[in-house]
Amino acid sequence: MSQPLSLQQILSKLVDLLDRLKIRAALVGGLAVATWASPRATEDIDCLAEITPTSELEGALLGEGWHPSWHRSGGDDPIPLLLRLEWVHGGPGIDVICATRARERAMLDRSIRVVLSGGFSVPVVAPADLIVLKLLAGGPQDPIDVADLLRRCCIMAELDGRATERGVLDLLRRVRETIHADRGREDEQGR
Repeated sequence: MSQPLSLQQILSKLVDLLDRLKIRAALVGGLAVATWASPRATEDIDCLAEITPTSELEGALLGEGWHPSWHRSGGDDPIPLLLRLEWVHGGPGIDVICATRARERAMLDRSIRVVLSGGFSVPVVAPADLIVLKLLAGGPQDPIDVADLLRRCCIMAELDGRATERGVLDLLRRVRETIHADRGREDEQGR
């Protein structure tokens, strides 16, 4: 029986497959945060990819040892189509957010290819886009990730405009206020 693959091995297999299939994709989620800000633990891989369900894609995924499952949402959900991938021999799962709208494809256009510790390169969404995605996701870790990205990344002139377009400018302002208040407390404690 085969051992489950590590996060890095799964990521390497995914990047290789997407490159061979000429599918545009970029990391989002915890691995993207770790690329631009502080390294942090994550148990899965999240990416944004320009894909739609087709029998050809399904066949390629199955042929490479992936178990795909498609999930559709309705209405105003920020993720209308998600592909969940599990490797046949186990290991971390992959959530592929399908870039079904122009704004998501624009994020892929702005992604930046970086070399990871394993020596392979992978596109990662730009920090401003990652912040907007994290604000939209609304999970318990997301405001912490946004604050970390804001502290560690240079000032992003385009961020407020992108947050306004997606309706998360107020959330962004609240995170900034929290950072400002934290810095004020740190300054007072340092005196």
